Amino acid sequence: MIRPLLLIGFFAGASAVSASAPEQIAFFESKIRPVLVGKCQSCHSTEAQQQGKLKAGLLLDSRDGLLRGGDSGPAIVPGDPAKSLLLRALRHDAKDLAMPPKEEKLAAAVIADFERWIRDGAADPRDGSPTPAAKKPGMSLEAGRQFWSLIPPRLPAEPAVRDAAWPAGAIDRFVLAKLEAAGLAPNTEADPEALLRRLHLDLTGLPPTPEDRAAFLAAGSTADALDEAIDRLLESPHFGERWGRHWLDVARYADSNGRDRNVIFYHAWRYRDYVIASFNADKPYDEFLREQIAGDLMPARDAAQRDERLTATAFLALGAKAYEEQKQDLYWMDVVDEQIETIGRGVMGLSVACARCHDHKFDPIPTADYYALAGILRSTLPLYGYGPRGIKATMFHHTEWHAIGPEASTLAPAALAYYKKLDADTLTMHTARSDRYRLQRRQPDAKLKIDNAKTPEEKAAAEAERDKLLADIEDWNRKITVLEKGVADLQDAAPPQPGWTMGARDRETIIDSRIHVRGDPTNLGDPVPRGFLQVVNLPGASPPSKNQSGRLELAQWLTHRSHPLTARVMVNRVWQHLMGRALVMTPDDFGVTGAAPTHPELLDYLAVRFMEEGWSVKKLIREIALSRAYRMSTDGNAANLERDPDNTHFWRMTPRPVEVEVLRDAILDFSGQLDPYPPREPFLSRFHPQRDAELHSFKPFLTVDMIVDTHRSVYLPVVRGTLPEMFSLFDFAPPDRTVARREESIVPAQALFLMNSPWVMEQAAHAARRVLDETRFASDEARVRHLYALAYSREPSAAELQRGVAYVSRPEETLTTPGSKEPATPEALREARWTSFCQMLIASAEFRVVR
Repeated sequence: MIRPLLLIGFFAGASAVSASAPEQIAFFESKIRPVLVGKCQSCHSTEAQQQGKLKAGLLLDSRDGLLRGGDSGPAIVPGDPAKSLLLRALRHDAKDLAMPPKEEKLAAAVIADFERWIRDGAADPRDGSPTPAAKKPGMSLEAGRQFWSLIPPRLPAEPAVRDAAWPAGAIDRFVLAKLEAAGLAPNTEADPEALLRRLHLDLTGLPPTPEDRAAFLAAGSTADALDEAIDRLLESPHFGERWGRHWLDVARYADSNGRDRNVIFYHAWRYRDYVIASFNADKPYDEFLREQIAGDLMPARDAAQRDERLTATAFLALGAKAYEEQKQDLYWMDVVDEQIETIGRGVMGLSVACARCHDHKFDPIPTADYYALAGILRSTLPLYGYGPRGIKATMFHHTEWHAIGPEASTLAPAALAYYKKLDADTLTMHTARSDRYRLQRRQPDAKLKIDNAKTPEEKAAAEAERDKLLADIEDWNRKITVLEKGVADLQDAAPPQPGWTMGARDRETIIDSRIHVRGDPTNLGDPVPRGFLQVVNLPGASPPSKNQSGRLELAQWLTHRSHPLTARVMVNRVWQHLMGRALVMTPDDFGVTGAAPTHPELLDYLAVRFMEEGWSVKKLIREIALSRAYRMSTDGNAANLERDPDNTHFWRMTPRPVEVEVLRDAILDFSGQLDPYPPREPFLSRFHPQRDAELHSFKPFLTVDMIVDTHRSVYLPVVRGTLPEMFSLFDFAPPDRTVARREESIVPAQALFLMNSPWVMEQAAHAARRVLDETRFASDEARVRHLYALAYSREPSAAELQRGVAYVSRPEETLTTPGSKEPATPEALREARWTSFCQMLIASAEFRVVR
């Protein structure tokens, strides 16, 4: 008998459920609630209780019902999946503990979602009472059109300020007006060295060279010098590497699929390079968005632009996919849901995916709108290449790529035919291996039958069965040998290849999606015409074409001059990256549960100016960087700190840690080991793109210790689930979902890494040799000064200089030469002291903080 899970009471972890971040609530709404509704609540809900069908008193249709439970102990322990019986039941860990009962267990990806949900605190916004409650509909369309973020931005009048001499432009007037109203005074301007370092790190992600610093100080750090520095950094090729990485967070960029079948995306790098090139070229943001949604449907002036626009559509193909899912309709709806989540949060700042199973609980997004968008994307085929082969592999998981390059049209047909044959033959080979394995598993049973035979006849029959078994295995061995040779030969006989890129194209059949009642693809409701969000009704916007998917019209709707969200969301992100905190502190949630803007007029000013200036990201950054608000010091002020400790009024520049890529690049730059140029070939091209072990085991062949390179961090492969230790420690954006704002943690493990990592020690040694080998430094004092300039872009104070020189001059009595018991030479002792000093500079807080 299946024993349902019940809870016997509330527990301390409940508080973690009720106070949850918006992204955790969104995860519950898109990943957890649909499963509870579709798989659990027919037996575990208030409705089932009223009908006398409630199983053992377990209610799963409310937060309190889930936590209260009944007689099997706590079902979930927020923050502790290992102690959560619900997770054990979903995994079918015991015969009497299996949910849903009398069915196959849920897909591994779904179970992983529940594990993540519990680990993150089991966020659940549902009404606390398990008793029937009146329906609480989300905001109506009429009310939604009056909500602040859904009203198109208008250029506001610049406010009057008392201190008319302080503002350098409109941005400063908006900031100062808020400061004066709150009784706050703006900070003084940052010193020139701090400002130059801030500009370099913010605009290119690399610290200024000592030569850059000297030139800036020699120019007197005047307005003209600041202008020149900003323009130089905006034109640097490193600008696109820095700001392109910000967009890659939003685009959930990765070089592998992730999940249970984590195969490599060998051609994802082209999208990454497209993004970097787009920011360097200052491609208008509206065009940039249109290309990623519908680049394959846009006209192109030449073959190069055609290839560029095909590559852009990889935006739709990069998401993690549940290759283990065997139900085709569910597989594709999960792909579409992930795309809707990315477009919704990444472009519009709305959790549209929360309307998959029901009308949005808070925002004016009915379920019909979700399926209107789903119809557009169900009519689109994402092109991510050939997925995993092996046990239970299904052909609908496999797609093609876009062919690009000057010979695409001539080489692509034969190359695609080759990959289809290779895919089919590999699948046949793995299926044969699986059939052989099943026979091999029966061998112990055959031997047991022989040993337990009670009569000569039974023994003879058992031996005959064993012999047939062995003959069948031998037959499979011969067949598999032939199949393996055929696959190996085929891999060695690849025809000439065009360039390949991930992307998207329209399917042959254009469909309108039917509503999936409660998100269940087997419970279909009425069809919904393809379309957009009704609450954003734009004048003159074209509806989806009857002959195409509707992506082109979706892209045009998203970038319409009157769209209330697209420009606001982008300028808010740019402000956040430059100022340390956003104007809307929930940058991917501009809905009802999101934060209201601290400076609504400034937000609208930036959005309108952004559009008026041709959607130019560089012009937007330039205007912000030239403002007095950006140039303020990070210094504290007792009176201001007491009134505004969170700096919501922007009375100072918010000090903030640099992202892990900037930290890694700065360490390599400090050591002199950084290769500042883009790699000639993508990192993954070092490996054969058809690795049988990877495709059979569903795990990436690439391990953390193989990700070693001296190029900028943006060019390293992002393998889901296989991130370098440094990336995991220093809050790299999780590549399995769109990320608008990274975490900013300060934990002991980070300091321990900088103190103990062999890689950091190696870079410190390179830095030491770099400064010791320079003949232009006549003294230790000059060397210490140079290292401070490299690390912090400033001169050391008198005390720092004295301590530094004393440190590198200290005696070392215990140091020996590696691999020898002999005392180290004076030269080795000297290098060891300087290495230690360089590592101290790297490990300091100042090295990784923008001030």
